[in-house]
Amino acid sequence: MVNNPFDITKAVDYTDAEIYKYWVDLGNENQGFEGLIKPDTLMPMIIVGSKGSGKTHVMKYFSYELQKIRCMAQSASMQEGLAREKFIGIYIRCSGFNSDKFSGKGVSAELWSILHSYFWELWVGERLVNVLIDLLKSGLLEDVNETEIVHDILGMFLKPKDGIDTFEELNSYLLDLQRDVDYQVQNFMFMGQECPQIEILLNTAKLTYDIPALLKKKISFFKNKYILYLIDELENFSANQQQLIQTLIREKPVACTFRVGTRPYGIRTLKTLRGVEENHDGSEFEGVILDEFLRNYKYYPEYVTKILENRLRNSGISLPRDFRLKDLFAEQSNTEILEMVAAKKDKQSRSYMNKLKGDLKKLPLSEENIASILENIAYPNNILVERTSVMLMYSAIKENKDSSAELFIEASREISRSAYAYSEGKCKDTLHATKLDKFKQDLIDNLAREGRVDIPYNGLEKLIDLSCGTPRTILCLLKAAFNNQYFNTGKIPFEEGRKLSVKSQRIGIESTYDWFFEENRIPSVTQARATDAVMRIGDYLRSVRFSDLPPQCSINIFTLNASELSSKARDVFELLLSYSYIVQTDERRQINSDNKTHVYRLNTIFFPKYELALSKRGAINFSVADAELFFNIEKKDEYEKFVANKLRGYNFPFGGKKEQSQLLFNLF
Repeated sequence: MVNNPFDITKAVDYTDAEIYKYWVDLGNENQGFEGLIKPDTLMPMIIVGSKGSGKTHVMKYFSYELQKIRCMAQSASMQEGLAREKFIGIYIRCSGFNSDKFSGKGVSAELWSILHSYFWELWVGERLVNVLIDLLKSGLLEDVNETEIVHDILGMFLKPKDGIDTFEELNSYLLDLQRDVDYQVQNFMFMGQECPQIEILLNTAKLTYDIPALLKKKISFFKNKYILYLIDELENFSANQQQLIQTLIREKPVACTFRVGTRPYGIRTLKTLRGVEENHDGSEFEGVILDEFLRNYKYYPEYVTKILENRLRNSGISLPRDFRLKDLFAEQSNTEILEMVAAKKDKQSRSYMNKLKGDLKKLPLSEENIASILENIAYPNNILVERTSVMLMYSAIKENKDSSAELFIEASREISRSAYAYSEGKCKDTLHATKLDKFKQDLIDNLAREGRVDIPYNGLEKLIDLSCGTPRTILCLLKAAFNNQYFNTGKIPFEEGRKLSVKSQRIGIESTYDWFFEENRIPSVTQARATDAVMRIGDYLRSVRFSDLPPQCSINIFTLNASELSSKARDVFELLLSYSYIVQTDERRQINSDNKTHVYRLNTIFFPKYELALSKRGAINFSVADAELFFNIEKKDEYEKFVANKLRGYNFPFGGKKEQSQLLFNLF
C-alpha cells in the first residue's frame, strides 16, 4: 500500500517529530513565523486562525518539545541550543480540559468558575513540572537543589503536602489532585451531593504566575528566560471560562507571557474575572488573524509550494531530480478548452447562435432580417470571436431595442467588420478587442459551459488560489486527488514525473468542497441554515456572470456595509464570516459618505461549484436592502423576486429595472 503524502492534514495528529519534519517557514523577508508570532517578546498575543490555517502547527513549533528537537537539529547540543532561547514554551490544548463538565447540573456559575480555575492551575502546574523533569534528565539543571524547588512550589498551596521531595513525586501529586477533581465533577450527583466536594488548594493564577517567577529567581538556566504559555483551541472554553484566560493575560508578571490560539468564532469575551475590566487589542494584547495574513501574504504561493514539496520529498515517492512542482500537475490552457468545445457538434459548440436566433424572433424582424444578422456575425472558424460577436449583438439590441430592422442589420455588419479586423490583426482598436480585453475569460468559460466542457480549475497555481489562505484546504484536496488517481490507475501520482490528472484534480476539488462544509459545520440547528446565504450569493453571482450582458467582467466579489443590516441578517453574515464561508478582502469608503464599505467574497473553494472566475476584477455593491435579501434567510420570496428582476436587466429582452451605475463597478 502506497502512503499518501497528503494523508495527515491536522497538526494535532502529528507526533512532535512530524511537526518538525513537516515544518515550513515563511520567507525571510518578515523573519518567518518567528517574526509574526514574536515568541521573544513579552507582549501577549491572541492568534486567530480558521481550521487548517496552520495555527496549531505554528504554536506547537514553539513548544518545549519542539524546541528540543529544533535545538538538537540546529545546534551542537540541546544545551547549547536552548541556552540561546529566550523562552520555554508550554503548549496547552484547551480541548483536553473537557470544559463542558464545568457547567450546569444545578451548580452556580460562580462555583464552576472557581473549580475550573483550580483545575487550570493543576493542569498548568503539571505541564511545568514535566518540563523540569525533562530538563533535569537532560543534565541542564545539575546545579539545582531539586528538593528545595519542590518545597517552594508546594509552599504555593494553601495546605502544603508533606513527604514530596522530587519533581516526579510532585508530578504524581498534581495528577492525583486532577483525578480527584475529575471524579467529583463527574460523580457528585450520583453520590447525592448538591455540588462537587472539592477542597480548593490554590488561588487563581498561583502556579501559572509563581512557578515561572520562582524558576527565574532560583535556577540559573531560567535567569534570562520566561515561560511562554501557548494556549490553543480557546474556542473550547465558554465565555465564563475564557474570563480566566483574559485575566491571566491582563495581570501577567514579567516571568511569563501568553500566545492564545482560537478560531475566528472562538473569542466569546475579552472581559476578565474582575467583571468591569476588558482587554483591548494593542493595549493588553496584540491580535493576529493568521489566515487573513496568509491570504494577503505576497509569497503565499511559494509558501504553499514549499509545504507540498516537503510532503513529497518525505513520502518515499521516487521524484525526478530537480523537479518543478507545477510541472507535476496537468493543466488545461484556454486554447485547449476552446479546441475541446470546437470539436463538438455545432448544436453544442455554437449553441449561442441558436439562442440568439430564438431571441431575434421575438423582435419585430422578418425571417430575412434574422438570417442576414446571423450571417453577418457568423464566424465558425473561431468560436471565441463568434461568441464575442453574439455579446456585441446583444449590446446593440439593448441599446436600440425600439429601432428599425435596418439599424440592427447595420450593427451586425459593423460587428462583422470588427471580427475580421480583429482576427486578421489589421486593427487593434476594434469592438472585439475592447470586449475581449475585459470579458475574455468569462466568454471562454461561457463557451465551456455551453459546450458541456468542465471549466478548468486545474494546475498548481489555481489549486493554491482555491485554498484561500488555508494550507489544509489544498492538502485535503490533494489527498483526495492522489487517492483517486492511484486507485483508478494503479500508478502512483508524481512518481518519476507522472502528472496529477485533470480528472483527479477535479475529484479532489469536489471532495474538498464537501469536506469544508463538514469541517466548518455551524453547530446550532437554528443557525445551520446560515449556509443558505452562501448558495444565494453563489447562484446569483454565477447567473450574473453568465448572463447575456453581465455588468462587469469576472464578477466574484461584493461590497456591503454589514453594520447597517438588521440583527437577523447581520447574525447570519457574521456567522459565515467567522466560519470562513465568506472572507473579507478589502475596505473602501463609499463616495460622499462616511460609511465604510467592506469588500467580501465567498471562500474560493466554492468558486468551482458556482463557476466563478478566480481573478478579482468585477464587484457588485449590495445596498443595505439588497444585502438584507441575501442574509436574512426568512426573506426567500423577496430574494427570488429581486434576483429575477436583476437578471431581466442582464438578459434578453433586457426589461428589468434599470441598474444604477453607482451600484455596479469595477474594483480592479
